[in-house]
Amino acid sequence: MYKDDTCKLLSECDVGIQMAVRAIDEVLPVVESPHLRQELSNSRRTHERLRAQTRDLLDKHQSAGKVPSAMAKSMNWLKTNVKLAVQPGDQSVADLMIDGCNMGVKSLHRYCNRYPDAGADAVQLVDQVIEEQQRLTRDIQSYL
Repeated sequence: MYKDDTCKLLSECDVGIQMAVRAIDEVLPVVESPHLRQELSNSRRTHERLRAQTRDLLDKHQSAGKVPSAMAKSMNWLKTNVKLAVQPGDQSVADLMIDGCNMGVKSLHRYCNRYPDAGADAVQLVDQVIEEQQRLTRDIQSYL
């Protein structure tokens, strides 16, 4: 059960990180504030570092992981582009990113509860992703 729960938790973490990086990439071209751009760029780098650690653990457990579903990617793209077309600006970017971070934190907590036998290394990595998403939320709230 340990390996199964560990691989499932890591796979879900990997999907969440991929979605976070993709979301940042979608909004960066329209960000006006240099400070907001820097915050998002820093978070992107942190997410990429955490993704590399996730991939290393998945490899260690001989698991391929998974990729975000086409539906999830499409819905995220649609929401982002519609919101930014209707209400462009840093306030919308911050709103989208904070919503995404909150969804990510909620999902990761759900997966930790769903896979209670996951290894400590996987849980620790998920905690780091949660901390990064909570940090980004705090640091960009002033743009709302």
